[in-house]
Amino acid sequence: MNKRKTLYNIQALRFIAAAMVVLAHAELGQYGIGNIKILASLGGFGVIIFFIISGFIIPYVAYGGYQSEGEFKISAGIFFMRRAIRIIPVYALITALCVLSAFIVKHYISSPTPPIAYWWPETKISLRWYLESITFTHWHRDAILSIGWTLQLEFLFYTSFAFFIALKLSRLEYIEILFLTISIISNILTYQNNSLILDIFPFMKTLARPEMVVFAMGMFMYRLYLLGAMLKKTIALTILIFFIPAFLACEYFNITTNMGGEWHRPLIWGFFAFYGVWAALSLEGKIKPAKFIVFLGDASYSIYLTHGLITAWVSYIFVAFRLIDHSNVFLYIGVYFIISCALGSTIHMYIEKPIANFLKRFV
Repeated sequence: MNKRKTLYNIQALRFIAAAMVVLAHAELGQYGIGNIKILASLGGFGVIIFFIISGFIIPYVAYGGYQSEGEFKISAGIFFMRRAIRIIPVYALITALCVLSAFIVKHYISSPTPPIAYWWPETKISLRWYLESITFTHWHRDAILSIGWTLQLEFLFYTSFAFFIALKLSRLEYIEILFLTISIISNILTYQNNSLILDIFPFMKTLARPEMVVFAMGMFMYRLYLLGAMLKKTIALTILIFFIPAFLACEYFNITTNMGGEWHRPLIWGFFAFYGVWAALSLEGKIKPAKFIVFLGDASYSIYLTHGLITAWVSYIFVAFRLIDHSNVFLYIGVYFIISCALGSTIHMYIEKPIANFLKRFV
């Protein structure tokens, strides 16, 4: 491996993870269906898959895809700026549209449905909250775009890795150990919401989240990749087919539900996700996904963000125009999913990529 290459199966898995989150957030109340536990687990599992992929991709980028020690192939400043360019512009745009949604609901929707009343309250018409959201400094409340909590964790991981590059840590093992140490120390210092620590270092509460450990699992995956410690084709294919159904079965039948307490997600969900990503990597060069799926993987970030904007609006349109009288829940989910993918892909092609390509010229 003498140069970084596109990992097509990882791109496809990114789309699958995004699709899981999109489906989990489908508003089904208009059909008399309340919160479904298994859907919530599906969405959370998709996020864990994203985190493992991020933990893998970041050293893959920083080390050039063929080493895990020695000089980094990028400086700390350029690494950080390119990560910021990658995620902030389109996130800022979608978040602005969320504020606009709250404004529209307040002034122009006389009878808001429960989903848009919940997703777009007038309290979100706030410049301060908007700035906190897009800079990932909303330490004491959710982001305006509710799924922004995941991006806050991502951005802290990117910031930490940039710091490690600046320290010139020469081996990925040192980075893994230091990252885990920081996470554990943050857990200890913020135990029972220590107000003194949190007032001075509010970001420690986020660093202390158990999900942060999942990024280290992704970094470990990168070292497995370099070592060539991949699964045999038949084993990898079997895992790739069954790891999501197996996870859902364990959650649905309460086989693993109560394991791990607060660490349930990194320990149990992370276990299933790790094997899924490992299987996808093991099949690189052996099985190549369809180009359309790879494209949707490229667009997965915009799809992920966009669905958080439109899920309540699709539900509202179905109610306001009485479309629920002419459709069942499965048709609704299909329409909602297609709209999310189509709009997200459009934003990816005409907003996300052009902005990123333009800004990269300056870093």
